[in-house]
Amino acid sequence: MSLLRLGKDNWARTSPTKEGIVFLGLSLFVGFAALNTGNNLLYLAFGMMLSFIVASGVMSMINLSRIEVSVKPSGDAFAASPSRLKFSIRNEKYLIPSYSLSIELKGEKVFIPYLPSKKENVALVSYLFRQRGWNKIPEARLSTRFPFGFFKKWIRVDTGEDNVLVYPRLQNVSLDNENIKRNPEDTNPDQDGSGRERSMSGEDIRSIKEYSFGDNPKLIHWKTTAKMGRVMVREIEEEADNKEAVLRFTPHKDNSALEREISRVASTFVELLKRGYEVEFVSPERKFSTSRSGRSPRPVLTYLALFDGKVLS
Repeated sequence: MSLLRLGKDNWARTSPTKEGIVFLGLSLFVGFAALNTGNNLLYLAFGMMLSFIVASGVMSMINLSRIEVSVKPSGDAFAASPSRLKFSIRNEKYLIPSYSLSIELKGEKVFIPYLPSKKENVALVSYLFRQRGWNKIPEARLSTRFPFGFFKKWIRVDTGEDNVLVYPRLQNVSLDNENIKRNPEDTNPDQDGSGRERSMSGEDIRSIKEYSFGDNPKLIHWKTTAKMGRVMVREIEEEADNKEAVLRFTPHKDNSALEREISRVASTFVELLKRGYEVEFVSPERKFSTSRSGRSPRPVLTYLALFDGKVLS
């Protein structure tokens, strides 16, 4: 039995292909013709066709035997976004290679034309996890149509007992939100420590000068223009590198509202990190600071992925 170890159940399923159905029908036609006519040539042809069917079953069984498959996520997984699962396929047979293998997972398929003896190949298969939290890797199949394409033989792959941690769904967000407080030590959000006016676009006004050709009309300072009697524009400079923000997470009792809030907060948190902010994440029961976690988003995303709302009870 160890010579023909076949996946999780140690046995294979078989189904005919379109070509196989045609070949089976043709074989039956030749067999009936041989019986009715007693023609030795037809008997010979019928016997050869049956031998092709038997050889196909035996060779495909050997082709699938002793193939070890392991699977794990390739990178982080987010709900409602395609994730990559990495399948490692190893041929444990001595001297005998395997041909025309396919990994199938919920409608997705990856083709492996050739797998030498005692060698390993890696296949990346896309899969969509729909819920955050711990998710089981779904059932996968290893199939082949080798050698003649008359039959498809497949086995169930053991994907193991390990679960995949799926982070909340990410979406496009706007950072102009009441739950975000930029530079929390500032008492006035429109001024920095030097008393300079801060623009809503996240840039500081360095000075105000007279308009010259080529200046952006969007930077016209209308109040100063009216006072001076000539067109004046703002000169801006980018914010300092040490940008800070406080992001607050307020859970909801309603499940659908809770999922939307978790998705929004996770998306905002990731977007703030992309823009270079040091973020303090505040929830009803815990606080996280990216300055203490090395700017890694995983502690906050893990907390949100596993949040079950029990803090509300």
